Amino acid sequence: MISTATTAWTKHARSARSARSAGRGATRAILCAGPTLRRASKNPTDRCDVRHAACLAAGSSTSTPRRAAARRLARAPRGARGEARRRKMSPAPRTPRAPRRRHPGAAALALLAVAIATRARSASALASPANAAADARHRVRRASSPRREWHPAAVAASAEWREDEVGLGTHETCDTCARCLLDPAPPSFRNPNAPRADPKTGLVHCEKCLGCNVILSRMNATTRMKGEDVKIFTGASGAAVMRGVTATRGDVFVKAWCGLVGGYRQTPLNDPIPEECHDAPGEMEKDAEMAKCKRKGGVFGYGECNFKFLNALDALAADANLSAATPRSWTDEIRSFLPTAPDDPSSWSKVATRAQLYEVVDGVSVEAFYAPGMTRKALEVTRSVPREDVLRCATFDLLFSEQDRHGQNVFVSETGRLRVLDNEGAFGSVNSMFLPGGQKFEVYRIGYAAVCCGNYPGGAEKNCPGKIDPISAPEVLMDYRCHVPGGFVGTAFPPGVEPFLRRIDAMTEDEVFERYGMSHREHAGTLKRRVADAVDGGFERALMAAYARQEPGDGIRYGNDFSYGINPACCGVGLEHCAVRAPEETARLPREERVARAGEEYEPGPLATRLWRGPVRGALHVKNATHGRKLLRGGYAYV
Repeated sequence: MISTATTAWTKHARSARSARSAGRGATRAILCAGPTLRRASKNPTDRCDVRHAACLAAGSSTSTPRRAAARRLARAPRGARGEARRRKMSPAPRTPRAPRRRHPGAAALALLAVAIATRARSASALASPANAAADARHRVRRASSPRREWHPAAVAASAEWREDEVGLGTHETCDTCARCLLDPAPPSFRNPNAPRADPKTGLVHCEKCLGCNVILSRMNATTRMKGEDVKIFTGASGAAVMRGVTATRGDVFVKAWCGLVGGYRQTPLNDPIPEECHDAPGEMEKDAEMAKCKRKGGVFGYGECNFKFLNALDALAADANLSAATPRSWTDEIRSFLPTAPDDPSSWSKVATRAQLYEVVDGVSVEAFYAPGMTRKALEVTRSVPREDVLRCATFDLLFSEQDRHGQNVFVSETGRLRVLDNEGAFGSVNSMFLPGGQKFEVYRIGYAAVCCGNYPGGAEKNCPGKIDPISAPEVLMDYRCHVPGGFVGTAFPPGVEPFLRRIDAMTEDEVFERYGMSHREHAGTLKRRVADAVDGGFERALMAAYARQEPGDGIRYGNDFSYGINPACCGVGLEHCAVRAPEETARLPREERVARAGEEYEPGPLATRLWRGPVRGALHVKNATHGRKLLRGGYAYV
């Protein structure tokens, strides 16, 4: 009992000192309740003893004889006369008194009285509905206190919670969960209202779960762009691509090729994501050959190989100062629950795996944006794209040998900023919509049927030869030549690229492979060859050397390893030498308003004109298989 009273006395004494100025009278009444207690004070004249217990208990400020003497001394005149008067008026020193005999239980009884009074006040406060609500808010705030350091997007996406909330569990205790919380579970978290296991399935389903590090949601079907709904493509690889929210970075994209339970499908047409990764340690022991990293990145069913591939590419882009061309990417452990969808058996399933995270890219894919043709809105955005963005993206695809750069993984924002994503096709052949001469570019220039008619259902016998479309798709305006002065880059690479080329050129393949932690040794060799060509003769030299190593397209087969004759650039709507799909209102605009770049500096210069002299005649799959080139040792070359 004495221990409890002492604790209460300590807590009360602290609050009494802080509130002395506001309630001195009430405080004195409590402190002087016992006949043998004294209250410590900074004022030596302000003492509480047995002689003045009655007046202090009443909150009175009646003077004592010593206080009256002190006031008389303060009113004494100055000088020698006043000093003599003060000596005369000074009271005699108090003679020490013998210690008063105290009752042995008086102190304990006084402390007990204070503890009982404090407990009574606390009980009455808790009984108040207003204070009960305030206490609930305090408990929520205490649980959510780390949110002050969160990203604003994470705060907006996170729900409030209470430690005793019905249906609240943790990532460890729940098998399925309807809503993730980024708050960590408090130490020794025990919720008396936590959900129990289902007697039939044995699974625990929670309404809210603490301990997630990312909140996952499915991609939207459309997004707004210039006041219109634009379709969102989720990719054809079948990998799981979701939106996510983390506490530190806010909005992110999350991509996984394996490791998800419950049979998650990106779309109903895709295969379910494997629960085990082929390159997981346990799987390597079963089939070492299957577990080896493939030459291509982003392989379905693989985890660590894809992570190494993408992280190496991210590091290379950062060293080349090309990170502005593509979102940064990193690998992280994911603790979350899958989003729900109608008729989806994987809804709310627990996620505890590694995945690749990406910065969020603003805008929409250019293929979706250009679907209605080169409208005035589309032309306005195209003309607002900084030429530096186009050059960076084209340089990225050339140096890192991107073989699958089509319009679905090139994003443009409302302000015209351009970025590329889904770079799993790097370190292969050169095949980019920014670079004329590859199959992706040719499909936009003359149509799919003319480039790879054999890939249609029924094959080449039914569909070939294909017909050339005389009207090009709007994507041809993303030709890098339309956005650089004179239509020629040469050695005018983006800032930071040339020093990178010198460093890579001075390294061996093994050094490049080890430094960047590549997933396959051939990637280092591909990079070294491209860098050597760029150092030797600049941008166009590297481009033509890459195409010389690729087989000429025949107009029948589909693939990333083909090259085609390069025609003069088509940089506008309604030009004399080319036509671009566009509404009539766009074609009626003045010429300087319907080209990608206005001004004489963007007209083809002497170097571009000499390199690309004129249009390539004839259908690609008829009588022109080499497109003006002859097969020489080491590849094809123009003659």
